[in-house]
Amino acid sequence: MIPDTKQIQTLLQNAKRPVLAEILGKFWEMPLVEYANHLWENPVSAPPLEKALRDAFETEFCRTGLSKEQAQVFCERLEKTRVIQTATHLTASEGPTFLALHHLALLGMPPQETYFVGAYSGVPFANSAWSGCLNFSNRFELEDVIASQAPGFSALKRSDSDRSRDSAERRISLIPGNMRDASVFQSKVSEKLANLRPYFAEPIRNVSPFVSSGEDFTVWASQFCANQLRKIIPDKSLQFFDLNEVIRNYLKTVLHDSAHPLHRLLFNRKIRETVFEEFPSQTPIFTVEVLHKNKIRQESVVIQGEMLNIQNFQLELTQENIVRELETGRLCPGLFLVFTTLSFINGMICFGSFEQVEYLAEFRRRWLKLDFLEQEVVRTVNICALTSGRCVDETEVAVHPLDLLLGFEWSFAENKTVGELMKPLLPRLGVVV
Repeated sequence: MIPDTKQIQTLLQNAKRPVLAEILGKFWEMPLVEYANHLWENPVSAPPLEKALRDAFETEFCRTGLSKEQAQVFCERLEKTRVIQTATHLTASEGPTFLALHHLALLGMPPQETYFVGAYSGVPFANSAWSGCLNFSNRFELEDVIASQAPGFSALKRSDSDRSRDSAERRISLIPGNMRDASVFQSKVSEKLANLRPYFAEPIRNVSPFVSSGEDFTVWASQFCANQLRKIIPDKSLQFFDLNEVIRNYLKTVLHDSAHPLHRLLFNRKIRETVFEEFPSQTPIFTVEVLHKNKIRQESVVIQGEMLNIQNFQLELTQENIVRELETGRLCPGLFLVFTTLSFINGMICFGSFEQVEYLAEFRRRWLKLDFLEQEVVRTVNICALTSGRCVDETEVAVHPLDLLLGFEWSFAENKTVGELMKPLLPRLGVVV
């Protein structure tokens, strides 16, 4: 049974998801087509994109394979719509939730526009989206996804058998075990991935770019996911890219400008202390990859006094140091810097899932109290552009993009309501119906 609007509001408030409760209380019974059109409405006149941000997008679009001319055209479209999908993690293949939010967003995208997917790479490979894996369902045998002649197939088979006892969702790891806790950001293609790719099932191999060991994993994964979605939802203009790379490029420029708010925030102690009296003092600013007990792992970095500091990483907080470590790719911008840049400095509409709408609301509340950023932008930017849900079949079994590439017959039900799309996610939200 699907709860009614009043019930879902109460249940979500009880689950301590007040922003989600407000959004779904308004849209729970709205048809998907109507809601999807609503997502792309932008009644607020946003300020021009900072040149540094536009240049950072252009650089990233070129890195992921566009020509300079194509990248410039895409930047013009992005500046017009101000819409980025920021709910996804950067991964080799996506799951049923990411597929649902792509379907929803594309359902309402105006003709002639481009769907920009800024996938977040500041996560370890073993995040909930399993970034280093081919993800699929138990509708298929392992041999349907990858040929039995693949190197190390027997080990893949054992892992698959162990996993299938506990879950209907399956995966094939494309990374060695020692990369499990490593950062996706700035990562390189493993020899394992390069060796396995020729053995992918033909429908998957046909949309997988050729790749060699040591190349940029995030470029390959962005192109691969984009190709999968183009196959599943044809005739749409779309671009996948690494969101953290964009903000890295942007910071490399704006931190040279002493008048820029992020320069002042990081390097003016008085301002910094004021901001982090309002925001939690342990707010992660960057993430870094460290070696701990002979294992590579990603750790969040906070500011302590005049230092960036965690147990296994210390760096004096100077412009020279931060810019240098951004240039080398050691520092990965965290959520706080990413969304302060996109939403609250540049007024971009960030489509997001159920967690994002909660923390962006909290960010806005704190920035409004500080009166540090341009208040009109902070106050008016749309931070409630919820895209979520879960693609499931009539038996409630999850539908993955790879399932569809491998021939599973299924179509997105556009005649559903927002509530019907969200219902399979309710247990993850702490809601029992």
